[in-house]
Amino acid sequence: MIKKELRLYFSSGSSKLFLLLIFLCLSLIIPGTASAEVDELTLNKAIDRAGLQRMLTQRMLKSYCQLGQDQFYIKPDEKLNDALERFEEGLIFLKDFAAIPGVKDSLNSIIAIWPQYKTLILEPAIKENIPELVQMNEKLLSLSHKIVLDLEKKSGKELGKVVNVSGRQRMLSQRIELFYLLRDWGFTGEYYSNELAKSRNAFTAGLDYLNNYEGNTEEIKIILAKAGKSFNLFSNSLDDKNNAFLVSLTVSQLLKYMNTVTNLYSKL
Repeated sequence: MIKKELRLYFSSGSSKLFLLLIFLCLSLIIPGTASAEVDELTLNKAIDRAGLQRMLTQRMLKSYCQLGQDQFYIKPDEKLNDALERFEEGLIFLKDFAAIPGVKDSLNSIIAIWPQYKTLILEPAIKENIPELVQMNEKLLSLSHKIVLDLEKKSGKELGKVVNVSGRQRMLSQRIELFYLLRDWGFTGEYYSNELAKSRNAFTAGLDYLNNYEGNTEEIKIILAKAGKSFNLFSNSLDDKNNAFLVSLTVSQLLKYMNTVTNLYSKL
């Protein structure tokens, strides 16, 4: 039975103050006072954090789908709570890079969408809300991705691209599971099937790119190998319906591998 109410952190009075503080902080973006001159290590860490925002967009909607399909054993309410909180923290973090061309506009566009998206995704999970949520979620993903690209452009280094690609793998793991869940929930149209296929292919291409990077340390090579094995198991599971539990377990492990690798790249 679908939960009638999500008693999350964000329904409390303190959350309203927290959200207000976020928008007050982000309003400082308008003048663009943050310095555009940052060192490479700081930029790589920013690319990593901005890339995490991409992953969180997919995780939020994925958790909503799990709630709608009564998959409470995965604790989707807690994961949705965590993803929402971390996404808002990421907005605050990224305001310090607002002077980098493009970042300010993308952040402001996210701010414009966020209240409506957050309100809808905290409502009881029903299929009727999916089309609107998917549309807004795709916009949040696109804007978050653009921030990563603008930070990567500012870096101008190959390592910046590597951090971007590695971070994108985290997002793709969640996106694949999201569209798998949408298919299981009855969303079998061409758009949904195409996005699932495109995400699977993109993840494979991303692994190939990372494995061929000449700057890989032995630790990174070992973790990438493990990620490749996990993805093969994961990919096979996607061909069957009603495999949500196995898919979720595999994605969780895959996300850990790619998060570790991305953090390692950001510190090279």
